[in-house]
Amino acid sequence: MSRRAAIAALLLAGSLCPAPAAAAARFAIVVGNDAGAAGRQRLYFAEKDADRVRATLLELGDFTDDRVVVLKGRGAAALREAFAATEARIQTTRRSGERTLLVVYFSGHAGSVGLELGNDTVSYDELRKLTAASQADTRIVVLDACESGGLTQVKGARPVPAIDFALPADESAQGTAFITSAAVGEAAQESAALGGSFFTHHLDVGLRGAADADGDGQVTLAEAFRYTSARTVAQTAGTQSGVQHPTYEFRMSGRGDVVLADLRKAEARLVFPADPGATWFLKGPKGVLAEVPAQPTPFTLALPAGRYAVERRSPQGRATGEVTLEKGATQQLPLLSPTRYEVARSKGGPKPNLAFAEGGIAWFDLKGLGIAPTVRAGVRKEFGPVGLRVAFDWAGKDVTGGAIDYQFQYFGGSVALLWPITESAFFLEVGPQLTGGYAAQSFPASPGVSSGIFGVGATAMASLPVGPLRIGLDASLSAQVYRLNDATVVRPGASAGLLLLFGF
Repeated sequence: MSRRAAIAALLLAGSLCPAPAAAAARFAIVVGNDAGAAGRQRLYFAEKDADRVRATLLELGDFTDDRVVVLKGRGAAALREAFAATEARIQTTRRSGERTLLVVYFSGHAGSVGLELGNDTVSYDELRKLTAASQADTRIVVLDACESGGLTQVKGARPVPAIDFALPADESAQGTAFITSAAVGEAAQESAALGGSFFTHHLDVGLRGAADADGDGQVTLAEAFRYTSARTVAQTAGTQSGVQHPTYEFRMSGRGDVVLADLRKAEARLVFPADPGATWFLKGPKGVLAEVPAQPTPFTLALPAGRYAVERRSPQGRATGEVTLEKGATQQLPLLSPTRYEVARSKGGPKPNLAFAEGGIAWFDLKGLGIAPTVRAGVRKEFGPVGLRVAFDWAGKDVTGGAIDYQFQYFGGSVALLWPITESAFFLEVGPQLTGGYAAQSFPASPGVSSGIFGVGATAMASLPVGPLRIGLDASLSAQVYRLNDATVVRPGASAGLLLLFGF
């Protein structure tokens, strides 16, 4: 059997089930352990990943609560006992004539020799033997752990770009499949932003409908494998640990596509519109957190009922909103409220990112100085409803003809949070600003003096389009703290300038 055809025998941490005509009684052992061997850093989300997988199995995979064993923070002995107890139930079920399915899921630490459950180790060889000893017709092992590719010995695997196989003549599938979240030598990575591991997160979201490429309300094996592999590789490509490649090994018989999740079994369903290029973010009840790329056609997510915060992100801006899903209902995503940035952009306002250069004046409350010429350069980037502006400044002046002559120079920078005020091509932003830098006075006949100078205040930036660029004005007022005549003083300061801005 070719690798492409054999993928039809895999299950990705949800449920591997033959098509409904050959439905099997399903059993699962779901294991999560945040602790590994001595010296290992404790994981944040392994046990939460186990809870997520259990919830998906029960909600969408046609598992029942009494046939799903969950082990969190337990050792090797508990895992062996779970295998023994589950196997006894499988044998009883088979004697009644039913087909059976066993799913084993593990999230935690693993090394080159096996799974780490605290200070206990279950070798890959032992895991294989425990799995092979089961009389279940179909046996699936899914490992979300570092070095878990040691179970499959698939090195450097890549996500399959397309999966082709014949539709089933015989819809049954028998045998064993092993699936791992990382190849040999790779780290299986967690994400604080996702609240779990990359692999399990994308698997869960895929089974909830993001992987339903043909929109038939069912997530098949081919769809789930394609989605989970591609998203895991894509999101880990830029991490410090490097790309993470899900891998697999199988010894299966039978042919055909396999249904992993039925979206009709969910408490509620949310339909997203076609919106290529955007990304949807959802946060809701029961710990549901999803990051889903928008698609060129509408798609549906199967979700627990409750209230959800929804955010749309795209290169053109962000929009947010809330939706409450009722049990048994299928709802269209309501219109979201765009930010002022997005509204202004539709009317000729600034792009999400701006680089700018500025020439102007700065005022420091120093004897004889008055105003000094200044130049500034910086960038402004939008983050949801606010903009973050970072700038670097230089100001200098020769002070002569007064009671004291000196040369003044200032090097510094500023960070400001900006809130948009207008919603048009003419764009005004205001907000608080922190400044910091270094000021020096050089005297003709005596040693110079210098001091760090720090300030807090407010700033405003206004701009309007002129051809492909924007021009504008920038002004700020602050209270500045620095050393003067061997004393710490607080003095006012201000600046203003003419801006040239380039959007990207």
